[in-house]
Amino acid sequence: MRLLRRQAPRARPLFGGACRRATIAITIAASAWSVPALAPAAGFRIFHSTALLEHPVGARTVEEFTLGPCCSHDLAADPPLWEVAHFEFPTIGAAPTAAAAPSPTVRFDLTQQPKRFAIGALSGVAILGSFLNAYTDGNRYDFHFTQEGYFGRHTYVGGADKASHFVSYYGVARLMTGVYEAFDLPGESSYRLASATSILAGLATELGDGMNKYGFSYEDFVIDTAGAASAWALAHHRLDDMIGFRFGVVPAPESPEELEVNGTGKDYTREIYTADFKLAGLARRLDQRFGPARFLLVSLTYGVKGYPYAPPELRERQVGLEVGLNVAELARAVGVPENRWWGRIALIILDIVRIPYTAIGVRYDINHRKWIGPDTGQTFSYP
Repeated sequence: MRLLRRQAPRARPLFGGACRRATIAITIAASAWSVPALAPAAGFRIFHSTALLEHPVGARTVEEFTLGPCCSHDLAADPPLWEVAHFEFPTIGAAPTAAAAPSPTVRFDLTQQPKRFAIGALSGVAILGSFLNAYTDGNRYDFHFTQEGYFGRHTYVGGADKASHFVSYYGVARLMTGVYEAFDLPGESSYRLASATSILAGLATELGDGMNKYGFSYEDFVIDTAGAASAWALAHHRLDDMIGFRFGVVPAPESPEELEVNGTGKDYTREIYTADFKLAGLARRLDQRFGPARFLLVSLTYGVKGYPYAPPELRERQVGLEVGLNVAELARAVGVPENRWWGRIALIILDIVRIPYTAIGVRYDINHRKWIGPDTGQTFSYP
C-alpha cells in the first residue's frame, strides 16, 4: 500500500567520519588453563575460543611468559596474529612428545605509549561535531526541553528514533574504540573512553537540539547512554563477537499526496534496527566449526511504517524475528584482514550496518495486531 513520502531527515550524528582504525590487541591461540594466573589489567590480550586473559603491564618494557603444552595449534591461524608485538615461538607446530618438552615462550615489546594529544583531539572533534550538527539543524530557538516518550503508539515516530539513537551511539563507541586502539590506548581503557566519548557526544547532540525545533529530550539522552554503555559492556565481557546491533534501510513506496499529514522530523519508514546473535561467536566458544551456519545470525528487529507523515490509523510499529547473513564473517572468510586499519574499519562497518536483502523473517504489527511476512522488512500489514 502506498502511504509515505520522503521528508528532509532530522540531522543526527551516526557513525562519524572515516577514521583510520587499527588495533594493538594481540590475539594468539592459547587456552586459559595453560597460562599462569594473571590479574586483569591494561596490557595485551590472549584468547582462543572461550579462553581470554589480559596480561598486566608492569614496570618493565618487555614482558615474557610461557605457554603450556596446549599450544600445539598453529598460533597464527586462529585468530590472526596482530602486528604490534615482537614475538618468539621456540616450539611451534608440533605436539609435545614428553612431559618435559619445552613450552613456547612469548615475548612482547610493550614500549608503545598512548598518543594522548591525538586521542584528546579526536574526542573533542567528535563531541563538538555532534553539537554543531544538531545546533545548525534549522532555525534557532531559546533553549527548551521536550518530552517525547519512548516506544508508545502515540509518540511522534513510534519509538523508531529511540532505536536509532541506541544503535547510533553504540556504533560511535565501537568505532571510537578502534580509533583509540590505533593510537596505542590498550584494551579496557579504550573501551571505557570510547563509551564515555559516545555518551558526551549524545549529550552534546541534545544540547544542540535544545536550541532548534526539537528541544532537549532526556529520553534521547537516556537511550544514547544505553547504546554507548552496551558497547563497553559487550567488549568488557568479551561478548562483542556474539552479540551486536545494526542499522539498515529497507525499500518503501512513496505516498499519494491525499494521504499526507503534517509531521516533524525524519521519516523512519525506510529504516530497520536489529539486535543480533551471531553463530560464529557461539561456534568459537564451543570450539566447533558449525560449517556454513557460522555465517548466519538470528535477529530481533524493530521498525515503523507511516511515522510521522501518514494518518495515525495507518501507522505501524513492527517487531520481528529474522535470520540473515553475517556479512562481516563472510568478509573475514574471504580474506579481509583484521590486522590492517582499512580491514578493521570495513569489518566494523559490516558488523553495525544491515545490508539490504541479506535477511528474511516475520514481523508483528503491534498497532493492528497482525502478522506480516516472510519478508525483508519492507511490508505494510494494514490494507
